Amino acid sequence: MSAGTSCARESSPACLRSRLQRGANAALSSTKEQSDDAPDLVDRLDARDRVERLLGFLDERDRGMLVLKEVEGFAIEEIAEIFDLNTNTVKVRLFRARQRILSQLKKAKE
Repeated sequence: MSAGTSCARESSPACLRSRLQRGANAALSSTKEQSDDAPDLVDRLDARDRVERLLGFLDERDRGMLVLKEVEGFAIEEIAEIFDLNTNTVKVRLFRARQRILSQLKKAKE
């Protein structure tokens, strides 16, 4: 099993950071391939930086769950297994994490 494969289901901080970075790099590569327009690329990079800052408002566990769900596309059941939690607990934590991000967005607009 390769290092990338062994991290696929681990919830350690190093693995979660690695998956987040791979997702960000993939999005950046996709952006570079899709856009020859420099202002569009700058806008996308600015958006990525804002997302990373917003994720910084979450604790490590909630951030990891949100990245697994929204970036990696894991199912609730898979996330529950990784974190050894009940599926309802995962749903609630994801909901609250999204609420915290929305709250920060609202504060930024004020």
